[in-house]
Amino acid sequence: MFKRNLRLFTLLGIPVEINISWLFVLALVTWSFGSGFYPESYPGLFAPVTMWILSLLTALLLFLSILIHEFSHAIVASRGGLPIRRITLFMFGGVAQMGHEVEEPSLELRMAAAGPLMTLVLVGVLFGLAFLTGSVPFLSILLGTVGAINIGIFIFNMVPGFPLDGGRILRAIIWKRTGDIRHATRIAAGVGKVFSYILVAGGAFSFLVYDNVVSGIWMVFIGLFLRQAAVRSYRQVVWKKSLGELKVEEIMRTDFPAVDPSTDLESLIRHFFLRYHLYSMPVTVHGILTGIVYLDDVKEIDSGSRAGIRTGEIMRKVPASSLAKPEDPAWVLFVPLMQQGRDIIPVAGPDGLLVGVVTRRDYSALLDVMSSVQPRR
Repeated sequence: MFKRNLRLFTLLGIPVEINISWLFVLALVTWSFGSGFYPESYPGLFAPVTMWILSLLTALLLFLSILIHEFSHAIVASRGGLPIRRITLFMFGGVAQMGHEVEEPSLELRMAAAGPLMTLVLVGVLFGLAFLTGSVPFLSILLGTVGAINIGIFIFNMVPGFPLDGGRILRAIIWKRTGDIRHATRIAAGVGKVFSYILVAGGAFSFLVYDNVVSGIWMVFIGLFLRQAAVRSYRQVVWKKSLGELKVEEIMRTDFPAVDPSTDLESLIRHFFLRYHLYSMPVTVHGILTGIVYLDDVKEIDSGSRAGIRTGEIMRKVPASSLAKPEDPAWVLFVPLMQQGRDIIPVAGPDGLLVGVVTRRDYSALLDVMSSVQPRR
């Protein structure tokens, strides 16, 4: 469920999406302010309906602050020649998805520092506006509250544990001094794991001793998420080093069958999905890739109707950003295959011909083999 994203808009050429989990958190944050913080901090000042409107606007401005924070990362990355494919708001904040990993520490340092600096700017703007609107309690309280939350966001993000901004700054500094990104990531990720344990312990203590249910559980979830992200980030660096200079053309399957758009869904299931044990298949016309058909889409169609429906009717178009080129470094497929969970990546030549595919199963096996034969450091 939480793997689904919804496109909101495109700004400065960067698509902005929300993960389904964001809607859950929006409701939770609104409820927390409307049932706890505002009634306790300003008893009797606002009518109940006004209180809930204030709480909803607080939650929305909080996520707007996070979006601005992520855009600051994205703008610095783009100016440094690093493409940004999208920005996604999700349960634990936001993330700017890069087209590939940063290649040099100076750019990483600038990118990491841009977010916290922008948050400080937002703090100043929000507190300034809160002061100017002091005669309007609704606006003054709203802006001042969001400003105070952004101070917390700044402090949290500056913890020197990967993958927080402070951890990325620490990694960039160590990387620049040693020239070894693997060593730098291991140290920053180690600090990140220690901080995650502190968050989990603090959340459990808050929940069990002070009966702070929402904040306690939230701290535990964030701690677990940060630990997973720290471990995953270090593994990604290790795997990238393991893959070395391998190109996509060296690891792709060239004997992979493609589906014709005229194939009916019954045949598609029997001769492709059941035979190759995959959840998606490329669709071609005269060897040219025209789309991808997904098992999930087939499952949505009543079994009695599948024989009369053609693959071309339900296939999805493939954006250029979702394709790999034979000359691409093999490590760039790590994010879409291993983190985003895509089943296959089509590989197309300059003429649009499908020349091969890389499956998640093959890529995972390759990572296991390559990492096992690399010397440990």
